[in-house]
Amino acid sequence: MKARLDKLTEAELRKILLEQQAILDNATIGILFSRNRKIVSSNALCAEMFGYAPDELIGLSGEALYPSEEAYQELGRAASPALSAGRSFHTETRYKRKDGSLFWCRVSAKAIDAQRTRDGTIWIMEDASEDRMMREALEQSILELGAIFETAMIGIFVLRERRVARCNRRMEELFGYAPGELQGQSTRLWYFTEEGYSGPGAAAYTDLARGNMHRREQLFRRKDGSSFLGVLSLRAFDPERPLAGAVGLIEDITGKKLAEERVRAALEEQEMIFNNAAVAIMFVRNRVIQRCNNRLEDLFGYSEGELIGNSTLMLFPTVNEYDAFGASTNEIIRRGETIVRELRVRRKDGRLFWLRATGRKTDSPGIVLDVIWIFEDVSERHQAEEALARARDELEARVAERTAELASTNQQLQEEVFERLQAEQRIWHLAHHDALTGLPNRSLLLDRLDQALTQAARSRQRVAVMFLDLDRFKSINDTLGHAVGDQLLKHVAERLRAAVRAVDTVSRLGGDEFVIVLHEIDRLDDATLVAEKMITALAQAVWVDGHQLHATPSIGISVFPDDSDEAYALMKHADTAMYHAKASGRNTFQFFTPKMNEEATHFFNLEHRLRGALERGEFLLHYQPLVDYPRRAVCGLEALVRWQDPDKGMVPPGDFIPVAEETGLIVPLGEWVLREACRQSSAWQVQGYPPLPVSVNISPRQFRQKDLVEIIRAILEETALPPELLELEITESTLMHDADETMIKLRRIADMGVRLAVDDFGTGYSSLSYLKRFPVHKLKIDQGFVRDLGTDRDDAAIVAAIIALAHALGLKVLAEGVETQAQLAALINYGCAQFQGYLFSTALSPANVADIFNPPALLPRA
Repeated sequence: MKARLDKLTEAELRKILLEQQAILDNATIGILFSRNRKIVSSNALCAEMFGYAPDELIGLSGEALYPSEEAYQELGRAASPALSAGRSFHTETRYKRKDGSLFWCRVSAKAIDAQRTRDGTIWIMEDASEDRMMREALEQSILELGAIFETAMIGIFVLRERRVARCNRRMEELFGYAPGELQGQSTRLWYFTEEGYSGPGAAAYTDLARGNMHRREQLFRRKDGSSFLGVLSLRAFDPERPLAGAVGLIEDITGKKLAEERVRAALEEQEMIFNNAAVAIMFVRNRVIQRCNNRLEDLFGYSEGELIGNSTLMLFPTVNEYDAFGASTNEIIRRGETIVRELRVRRKDGRLFWLRATGRKTDSPGIVLDVIWIFEDVSERHQAEEALARARDELEARVAERTAELASTNQQLQEEVFERLQAEQRIWHLAHHDALTGLPNRSLLLDRLDQALTQAARSRQRVAVMFLDLDRFKSINDTLGHAVGDQLLKHVAERLRAAVRAVDTVSRLGGDEFVIVLHEIDRLDDATLVAEKMITALAQAVWVDGHQLHATPSIGISVFPDDSDEAYALMKHADTAMYHAKASGRNTFQFFTPKMNEEATHFFNLEHRLRGALERGEFLLHYQPLVDYPRRAVCGLEALVRWQDPDKGMVPPGDFIPVAEETGLIVPLGEWVLREACRQSSAWQVQGYPPLPVSVNISPRQFRQKDLVEIIRAILEETALPPELLELEITESTLMHDADETMIKLRRIADMGVRLAVDDFGTGYSSLSYLKRFPVHKLKIDQGFVRDLGTDRDDAAIVAAIIALAHALGLKVLAEGVETQAQLAALINYGCAQFQGYLFSTALSPANVADIFNPPALLPRA
């Protein structure tokens, strides 16, 4: 480094220093340099962050910025290995300002010179206090959200004439480039289209010329073609000459946007439940109204939002009644007990009425007292009681003539008391049962499961926990709508209740997930009988709004005490067994085994590695020639994905494709395969190779993408590949899923000029009528029929029938998996002319381009 600096002129050195100073001055994060555990310099934002003047930080010990010596030593132990090795160190920790107050900060540190780490360290700091406060607020109102995505580190770069003059490592990581690879490159690399590059660029330089900071959200393109949503901030060094140079920041906000959407959806759902409740609800903090629903505002005669922020004193007739109610309830509520009181309150117009108030504090931290109150109007009952009291005062004088009236009043009072008890029972039922099916919800399920485990432990009997999930329920919701799906769930709930004993519990956790608890069973066979009974009960079709629906279940079973003696572990084991039932073909059941945990861990690890492989670009394509044998020529290529794992080598597709399908990763992976195959085909044509159709498999999940047609069109335009040179292979089962929607999508694809082939033909169970309805042009005979062609008469008959059917319909036909001369001869005899298989060539990497376009097997034989 020193040698390189020695070669620079004074002007060049000054230029570098100016750029670095501009980055420091304009950075929206704190930057600090330390050497030998003392602060040697910082930017103004960093000094402001700690409450110091810029010069006050210089010379301070690093320990002065930490809450305690222990905190300083702890961060030192954590950071030292990475910094000593020249690597970056990232953490989030608490710091101490000059006035002694503490704040949270995101920190990124690295040695200034990786070869001489003792020369000093650069610390990048971002105040994270607001994120911490937001996280605490979200934890209070949304229990299911455990944490908020960490704010991504920021990429910093210097532009000159829209080219990257300098950038930090985070910038290269954001875009997927190696160190130094971005330097000198045009920012055109970050955009998907020329319009996306030129339009925002003009707007940016207009802002910079005015001396303003340019800031916008932008969808950026990584090196591997994937995208991320980022926030771009730019400021020119000299507004008079914006093209002379600018400093920019890019922050990846993809995760933050997704998190905000999820939080917004959860809050909207809670708000809907809150505002539409049949009872009046009020949330109070230290006796000040924080929130209330519409029912409460109507009850007290206030308009929307008018009560928020006011003391609950405004609801009481007098200050004395307000003070007396607080004195009688405060201590009980603070102990965490539920309190029930009837009290007299005041409407906005001054009228008084009676309420029955039920209150309990929340689990909010700190010394504040947060209480949820539920109110019921009991004015009519109190009026009846007052009428009864007046009647008693007159009883001695008018006992004879008022006996009938008194009996009527008593009857009315008893009916009102009975109605109140019924209302209490309805509220309890709503809190512990699923609103759709009426089954116990998670809360009541866990209570009953705990009771069942306690009783079974005493009587030394077993308890079975069954986790049931409906197969392909999501497709019913997606195609027929949630109203149909809800009706189906009600039918399923009724059949499950009928399949168990009265003592057993059938509950719904949500969606299409049900949990059944079988109390005090003697043998494992008892659980087996119940599972079989449930499968039989759900096998019968259900008619909903004219649709014939089948709801087959996958059931996982865990047993107390064999698998665990703890409720949550038993449910987790049953859930794991359920997923194995799905993997075993669905419409079946599986008992939990310890090996399932190992397989689940393997699945999770493989999914994690797959996600990393997509980000790191570890996938590649091999191409297997499709042969027109009468012409002794290659008539097309099939693109087959391969995974080159740096640690485990080449991973077979059979190991990772099912995991990608199950987790949804098949969608981005399939899009990458489609784009890469089109790009490679175009590149070969530029190199002078013949324009041959390239075939790409489309998975069922990928085909169901709503924007699949637009993605295909965009990739063809991006790679400049003629549509007639792209062939999409789709399985029979994919074609028959929602045939009407499939027809529309296939016609749109065919109208572009893209060819369509039916893969693994003959293995499905659909009607052959789709062959004349759908715009397909080729059938591919599944290699399972070809393999035993010479020994299995049934396979031979099926192959002959498929070939004859294709010829009759004017479709091309290709046989897959041809490995022997005997298979080839038999297929030619049946009238097949196109083949694919190891007899001609394996799938080859693009480096073997000569053998791909002219396999040795097609050369004239001696």
